[in-house]
Amino acid sequence: MAGLAPAPDDVMLGDLAREAVLLFAGSAATFLVPLLIVAVVVGLIQTIFSVQESSISFLPKLAVLVLVTGVAGEGLMLGLADFLERGLIDMVGAIR
Repeated sequence: MAGLAPAPDDVMLGDLAREAVLLFAGSAATFLVPLLIVAVVVGLIQTIFSVQESSISFLPKLAVLVLVTGVAGEGLMLGLADFLERGLIDMVGAIR
């Protein structure tokens, strides 16, 4: 036996898993990259002015999080809905 070819269900599940990981990574990066940039900038400002108050860095990060959610939230939710719709249709097609 030279090897068994993967079943179509296995290929479909592999594709769904790959898409899920890429969707999660893209969604997480959408939020984490701006927050990281703001955290570094606020940290540098706090270091320059020798401010040791940790609550000062909270509000800029919260503002960026709200801004990113407002700007990219709809696109992320539509991407998730599209992924779930395609995944469910593929799963139903595999059951038949």
